[in-house]
Amino acid sequence: MTTDSRQKNTRTDRIDLRSTPTARDFREAHRAHARSTRAGRLRLALTLALTVAVTAVGVRGGSVTVLSLVMGVAYLFFALVFLPRAQAGRAAARAAEHGGQRVRLDADGVRVTEGGEQRRYAWGEIARHLETEHLFLLIGTDRAQSCLAVLPKEGSGDRLRTLLENRPAAERPN
Repeated sequence: MTTDSRQKNTRTDRIDLRSTPTARDFREAHRAHARSTRAGRLRLALTLALTVAVTAVGVRGGSVTVLSLVMGVAYLFFALVFLPRAQAGRAAARAAEHGGQRVRLDADGVRVTEGGEQRRYAWGEIARHLETEHLFLLIGTDRAQSCLAVLPKEGSGDRLRTLLENRPAAERPN
């Protein structure tokens, strides 16, 4: 993640970040999301099931043909390697095109600004956060939009971790 600038702030209840996520950052976020969320694990299971189905199409007389095996491996490569890399590249290009992102975390929640677009999330809309080697991911309570923001650890990791761990908990629907 390239960090353009960070506004230092003496307040412990507010953090301002300015960064431009790279393709590597988005790949790291995708891997963490896939391992740590129900939706990510379901997507992986579906991919593996489809790979088995594609391979099974070529089973004749109890043996797997070379073509069906190649098709299964090709599909697996496409779904688990090529597609996530392509998506990460597009996301990084879009982030760079918009001049990166500015994020403010404070007592009210999180505000993410990219280009002219601004999204606000109250703490109640954030179910939890994931921490990777270089990033924090904010996971939303809404399944339609599970990853709300990708935040850099560089320069503010401990302060950011403390703020995220001490934030108000998300309300669970009955």
